[in-house]
Amino acid sequence: MRTTPTPLPTLTLIPATATATSTPTTPTVTPAVLPGPDDFITPSPVGTILIPANAQPLIDRALADLAGKRDLTADSIQLVGFESAIWTTIDLGCGEQTQTIEGNLEIEGYRIVLAVEDQTFEYHTDNRSSIRLCEETGTVFGSTHNLLLETDPVAVGLVSLAQRRLSAELELPTRRIQVVDIRAYEWTDSSLGCPQRGQTYTPILIDGYRIVMTAGDVEYIFHSDSEQLVACDAENELLPEA
Repeated sequence: MRTTPTPLPTLTLIPATATATSTPTTPTVTPAVLPGPDDFITPSPVGTILIPANAQPLIDRALADLAGKRDLTADSIQLVGFESAIWTTIDLGCGEQTQTIEGNLEIEGYRIVLAVEDQTFEYHTDNRSSIRLCEETGTVFGSTHNLLLETDPVAVGLVSLAQRRLSAELELPTRRIQVVDIRAYEWTDSSLGCPQRGQTYTPILIDGYRIVMTAGDVEYIFHSDSEQLVACDAENELLPEA
């Protein structure tokens, strides 16, 4: 007897679940933060004097005033020192008058140091239009190392700073502070050649100066880098070998 095969049931195909294709997302662009003025530091070359815009006319007036007094051209006068200052006397701190400003007010201004050949001159100003020649601050090129001072405004500025410091400490006019000698040195550590007992210093080569001044019969020694002065007793000096 012939057997009739039973047909297999038809399978219903179930379509595969579609895989969702995500739509590409446009990436969000985070804008780069552009650096502002405070993000930049422009180092000033050693010896460069930075002049505020409102101070330049005062410097020009001082140059013209000194040129007229010395019968010179302004181009022959060198600016060797400049700094902000606050005056409390009516003579703008020149030391000629001790009367304070009415109401104990203060005047903001500048100290300007100019050099002509072998001499320096100090002007004090407010921050608007007034200038005042305090005095001829002294001979700064009288040593045998005058070439250094004639060609190095940093050295001249440091000499002027040392004169003013001694003048204030000793309560003497700066013209009474005489420059005996100035020499360039390369200090071998952060003591600037004037180590103090019990202190530790970092070995490092630093360009600087040794300045010797006198007031009366007393000698004063300063060591410096390109910006600061350190008063140094002779017994504490440690000069680099030549």
